[in-house]
Amino acid sequence: MRRLLTTLTVLAACLFGVPAIAHAAPAPIGGGSILFTAGGASRCTAAFAATGGGFGHLVAGRGCAGATTLYSGNNVLVGPVVAATEAYTVVKVTNTAAWTLVPWINTGSGKLTITGSTATPVGGSVCLIDPRAGTHCGAVTALNQTISFPGGVVTGLTRTSVCLEPGGTPVAFVTGSQAQGVPFGGSGSCSSGGVSYFTPVNRILATYRLTLLTG
Repeated sequence: MRRLLTTLTVLAACLFGVPAIAHAAPAPIGGGSILFTAGGASRCTAAFAATGGGFGHLVAGRGCAGATTLYSGNNVLVGPVVAATEAYTVVKVTNTAAWTLVPWINTGSGKLTITGSTATPVGGSVCLIDPRAGTHCGAVTALNQTISFPGGVVTGLTRTSVCLEPGGTPVAFVTGSQAQGVPFGGSGSCSSGGVSYFTPVNRILATYRLTLLTG
């Protein structure tokens, strides 16, 4: 009888006395998050978060062209690539158990919450967020620009007077809290001056029927 009581006590403790195992909450993913292919052969940086078709998406810079699936963090799956062009990348965030989409950009010194995507006209101020080199600002100098480079031709770019720092990690162009575009490239430096280009985010959103995630 004593053995039976002991067994029942142990079973009761197992059923009612052991707390549930806590699972880690999904990590935030959004502007500034590094994306890469399995093995890290290709890398690109997320600029903005968006939604569409019942899924979250990340609109990222160039660098992941040819990729089919992207990862982040400690080689954790993000999801399949929707588009990977010479100018930008769009990935669907299907691994919601590991990631939660956020409407802000990691600037390196804080978080910038994106509230919209009103396009800045020629002559208007625009800034490039770069967590490594710092945020630099300038003006929009031209729209609908075409650039030829060894990889091909890219059209519909916006030109700016924002300088690029060698060795930096450009994330996104913004005006205040308004998303402007995904960095494409440029020339010069912040010591000598230069020119930079971005793909307008509204053009990308419209192409893939996405809605910018805002906060």
